Amino acid sequence: LGDVYKRQVSDMSTLQMPKVEKSIISNKNEIVSDLEKIVKSENILSDKDELRPYETDALAAYTQSPMLVVLPETVKEVSEVLKYCNENKFLIIFISGIFFSLDLICWHLSIKLTTVSKATFLSNLAPIVVILFSLIFLKEKFSKFFFIAIFISMSGMTMLLGESFQFYKSQFLGDLLGVLTAIWYGCYILTISQLRKNLNSSTIMFFSGCVSAVILLLVAIFFEQSLVPKSFYAIAILFLLGFVCQFIGQSFIAYSLAFLSASLSSLSLLIQPIAATLLAYFFFQEKLTLIQFFGSTLILIGIYIA
Repeated sequence: LGDVYKRQVSDMSTLQMPKVEKSIISNKNEIVSDLEKIVKSENILSDKDELRPYETDALAAYTQSPMLVVLPETVKEVSEVLKYCNENKFLIIFISGIFFSLDLICWHLSIKLTTVSKATFLSNLAPIVVILFSLIFLKEKFSKFFFIAIFISMSGMTMLLGESFQFYKSQFLGDLLGVLTAIWYGCYILTISQLRKNLNSSTIMFFSGCVSAVILLLVAIFFEQSLVPKSFYAIAILFLLGFVCQFIGQSFIAYSLAFLSASLSSLSLLIQPIAATLLAYFFFQEKLTLIQFFGSTLILIGIYIA
């Protein structure tokens, strides 16, 4: 029994608490103000000495000082506090759905208004957006190796997709929409990564998907004359786009964000243009140049370093 206890203590010592959410810490005063509308102000503990008893559980395997402790006195107060917490989570889910729908809208319009290669290149700038927003808003820190990995991967993507990359005034709006695609998708990745710290991927995908579906339906009604596919071929393509690319693909991305940082996850998504190039080579007999091969290799090297 003594050996078993020692192993258990050893295992618990390797446990790590979740990272402190700096975005939540910065809103502490606002959160306290909201909670004071639900419970008495004296039932909200925020003083360091008051919080000390709540740093750990009975096992004391590890400690972490909470930002606040709320002590509701009635069943109604318990319900209201839980409702407040859930509403804030689902507000982020709602926002993530908006970001994803904006990403798809800008992406498809960009393809129509500029070249496919430019639209693809610009939309894959999402890792830059994620890193900048993580540095500015989430106060994340990155090692020098990660920045080297970003440089290598983006250089590889330039080699892979930048061969026909030229700017024309007539394509300016399409190029701008391509940049906006990267911004919206970067924001989507960041919101999903925050949600995955508290919610499972199926819950996130269901609610954010519902929000995206409603917005995209309204946009389709406004822009399209007919919403009904006219052939089985069109139905099959729409099914594959919706089920394989969006449902399965985005679910895997959401699931992975519980284990990877948003920055690393967004960088790993640069595999997308590699996959598109290979599929075009095998199924559409498009040529694979030596430059594209080296570009793909650099992307993979960058992801490996990261």
